[in-house]
Amino acid sequence: MTIHERFSFGAEDMALAGVNLDALIPREDFAAGSAPFKGTPTGTISLGLLKDDFFVQSLRKPDFQRETSNWTPQKIVELIAAFLDGDLIPAIILWRSGQYVFVIDGAHRLSALLAWIYDDYGDRSRSQNFFQNQLPEEQLKLAENTRKLVLEQVGTYASYLDANRTQFASDKIKDRVGMMNSNSFIAQWVPAVDASGAENSFFKINQAPTPVDPIEKRILRSRSSAVAIATRAINRGGTGHRYWENFSPEVQSQIVAAGKAIYDALYLPPMGGLPIKTSDVPVGGRGYSSLPFIFDLVSLVNNIGPKDPLPKDEDGTQTVRFIREVRQRVESITTAEPQSLGLHPLIYFYTRGGAFQPVAFLAVLQVVKRLVGRQKLDEFIKVRRAFEEFLVAHKEAFTLIVKRQGAGHRSRPALEDFLEIAMNGLIAGKSGPEIIETMSADNRFSFFATPAPIRRGDENSDGRFNRGVKTATFVSELVQNGVRCGICGGLLHRNAMHTDHVTRRSEGGNASVANAQLSHPYCNTGFKA
Repeated sequence: MTIHERFSFGAEDMALAGVNLDALIPREDFAAGSAPFKGTPTGTISLGLLKDDFFVQSLRKPDFQRETSNWTPQKIVELIAAFLDGDLIPAIILWRSGQYVFVIDGAHRLSALLAWIYDDYGDRSRSQNFFQNQLPEEQLKLAENTRKLVLEQVGTYASYLDANRTQFASDKIKDRVGMMNSNSFIAQWVPAVDASGAENSFFKINQAPTPVDPIEKRILRSRSSAVAIATRAINRGGTGHRYWENFSPEVQSQIVAAGKAIYDALYLPPMGGLPIKTSDVPVGGRGYSSLPFIFDLVSLVNNIGPKDPLPKDEDGTQTVRFIREVRQRVESITTAEPQSLGLHPLIYFYTRGGAFQPVAFLAVLQVVKRLVGRQKLDEFIKVRRAFEEFLVAHKEAFTLIVKRQGAGHRSRPALEDFLEIAMNGLIAGKSGPEIIETMSADNRFSFFATPAPIRRGDENSDGRFNRGVKTATFVSELVQNGVRCGICGGLLHRNAMHTDHVTRRSEGGNASVANAQLSHPYCNTGFKA
């Protein structure tokens, strides 16, 4: 592995949960206060310079820079250790404009060292202020894990300051203290004299060796569009960098409120570890590093195609409209709002082994939209329990469809058809085997015509149950003995429960426990009404 590869991140790193260091270097619009820099910029960035409040306060990330949250705890520790040991670290690429020093490449490297200095790995004062004290549980856990690793493998910044003043430090610590005081990052400066040239430099630099994800790149390039702004607002629950700060206060308030409401609907309660041992899982899987999923959600709900232009939203009106549409659609499948079907995520959106399937969520969202449009929700309610049992019995179907059709939007139409064929079959009075026979004639679902697929990875070589099997066992038990709606018999999720009068109040029903039952919101306020 080369030095550059060691401190860059690729797909394998992005698949892991990253420590959120986004608060340590704030963002700024490239064009804001843009003015040619006069003078000779420094060629190195020492630890002393990073301790200088005047310099640190001048550091900025471009507002189109991706979130600084892709490094694992171990990678942060390795960067700190490499700096203290005098290892060669790739240069930091900067651009100076007016009062600001923009980090074109190297934000993770600088942020890792700043995190060490400030003891803020996404959970202390700078991060608390940046995220308005709304830090996801996963972010807090990653921060604490990072702090422990730093303590075990490197030592805290404060301990090095103490070692500088004592004669009892180990030889290794003394060597590192000396290197800490003398080592520095090499700084290379983009020669561009205007914001446009510097932005082009950013995208050229970040295409190799680890390209920006295509969806992420589309968000970055169209950062002032309604889709991108709505995506950012939802992804962080209205906190973090305010991409909407140029809109009026009233518009900003609406965006923040809707972003937080959608985030809470999708990601509370937060996802625990595997195996899954509780039915209280979030509707949208992990709310961490979910930007592509949210972008797809906003685009789908607002009929934005993969190649459609994303024009700038000048006053926020379109962003408010887009984010309201998303909120309304999300509330049709979760939350305690009257129109909510309260779909249980483990039945509809997760694999048998406990992995969230974004495309399944989007497919279900579209099917529900059509049910509403065709005024067939009540027909669905009548077969809901049987439909959910069918989905659980054929959990592997979604995975096989995605494997055959391709990821993302390529497989969604087939998933939607799978759901509707099953639902319409049950409404028509067909049995499960009859529905499977119908599906088998469709090439997209021809796997039903062959023996049951072999589930790979179900068993460990040592005979112990793996996390997928444990989760699948829990889901099977949930289907058999989970809490069910007293009206339709479908499974209930904690985010979407009403307490219903068995005998209506209008018919003399009282408010005793004997006359109470749990129900889905729509079953209570729509179907029963």
